[in-house]
Amino acid sequence: MRTLDAFLPEYEFSERHRIRIDAPAGRVDAVVREIVVDDLPLVRLLSRLRALGRSRASRRPFVDLGVRLDDVPGEGLVVGLTGQFWRLHAAPLSRPRSAEEFLAYDRKDVCKAVVDFRIAGGELATETRVHVGDPAARRSFRRYWRVIRPFSGVTRVVFLREAKRRAEAAR
Repeated sequence: MRTLDAFLPEYEFSERHRIRIDAPAGRVDAVVREIVVDDLPLVRLLSRLRALGRSRASRRPFVDLGVRLDDVPGEGLVVGLTGQFWRLHAAPLSRPRSAEEFLAYDRKDVCKAVVDFRIAGGELATETRVHVGDPAARRSFRRYWRVIRPFSGVTRVVFLREAKRRAEAAR
């Protein structure tokens, strides 16, 4: 599986979380791919607050909220997202639909973010990285990140705990 450096070597914002899981890597991998935002009540609430009444697709697996950049069954996957996340009602933007399009995407006023889910040595880890090329957009995102980062962290921790619960229950 490729490292996050292959997709986003330059970044200004990041967050990492991990959890020990007593289950085979294949089972952990399957669980990671099936968890849906609406399966996690706290995450569902945070997602609805963020959406502020806008419609959203809530029954998609958490890992399908972006474009899959790398996917190695039993090892994990990397998801890429682009957007002006700090804007509540941003104009629709074209979004990359493949790893190649994500790598070539070069709008400086838009965030590029990668999130990975890695399974190794009895652990499930996730790392999020965000790059914003334009200094003015970076300042806007920095203000947004100060507010949203704790909730982003809670979302990852809740996700990891649910993955652990499901994977270990299947033993």
